[in-house]
Amino acid sequence: MFKANVVSIGENAISDTEPIIILFGENSVTDNLEKVSVVQRFENVQSADITINNEIKIDDQVYTVKFKGDLVDSNFSMLGHVTLYFTEVPDEPQNNAIYLSPEKMLSIHVGSTIEY
Repeated sequence: MFKANVVSIGENAISDTEPIIILFGENSVTDNLEKVSVVQRFENVQSADITINNEIKIDDQVYTVKFKGDLVDSNFSMLGHVTLYFTEVPDEPQNNAIYLSPEKMLSIHVGSTIEY
């Protein structure tokens, strides 16, 4: 596992109606993307090894990976980017997404820790 800390949350990053978090590494987020993203700073840089049934921990909440899209590894390695969906896996899931269970999005804040 490796850790990231949330360093900023864009003004339109969290929605009451869409259970999605778009994450970018602090060195790759643009001004436009920053408005809709959660920016993370990695404590230790290494390649992502996220697989189905792995756990992702956000603060004290543990989630299980139910689906990982084909683009997750490359986006994560190059940009620190991944989109977390707190929903059931749809018939046509997003290629850049990780779908998590339980399907309940928690409150995330500056200073939150994410363990992959």
